[in-house]
Amino acid sequence: MTGKTHFAIGVASGVGLAVASGNPDDVGELALTIVLAGIASLLPDIDEDGSLINNFLFPSLSRTYRSFALAALGVVMILLFFIKSLPLWVLLLGIFAASVAYAPHRSVTHSLLTCAYVTWMFYTIQPWMAVPVLVGYLSHLFADTLTSAGVPYLWPHKKKFSMKAFGIKVKTGGSEEKLIGRLSVLLAALGFVYLIGLILYNEVKMAGWF
Repeated sequence: MTGKTHFAIGVASGVGLAVASGNPDDVGELALTIVLAGIASLLPDIDEDGSLINNFLFPSLSRTYRSFALAALGVVMILLFFIKSLPLWVLLLGIFAASVAYAPHRSVTHSLLTCAYVTWMFYTIQPWMAVPVLVGYLSHLFADTLTSAGVPYLWPHKKKFSMKAFGIKVKTGGSEEKLIGRLSVLLAALGFVYLIGLILYNEVKMAGWF
């Protein structure tokens, strides 16, 4: 699936998680929950030079140099961790960037192993961040499971899992994917409106207006 669809699904997942949390008091955390899920939904495609996440990270670089830039960034972060005694997540992020820079598309980054690693990495930053990252990352893997190419959930085992056996084969850029993207945007918008209403309701209630 395209990056735009993955992002729409990820944001919708983040909004759903924010709604399910039932805690509208911390607006900042709710907003960051949605943002983290959206970002995490793009991370598996960091192995593709022309992906949305790489277009965001390296907008001024041609595709030819993006893998090198990602690997170099990872090495720099690893070195800075040891030289400057930076937090653990800097080392973990550096290892991630350097390791996946030249990985084949839909291989290691599209696995439960990497999903667990990225979730742990964000857990070391703030434990509460782990859940939205996990939800966003898994949303990408599940969405790609709907395509005929499938996903190697158990990498390094090469078997790719898909829904072809059930007659589900979503073509990248096709009408089915566009429908999924639009539905995701609609669900995200409805959830967002609900959250805004809930926040306003609590503010009015705390102000003693009723």
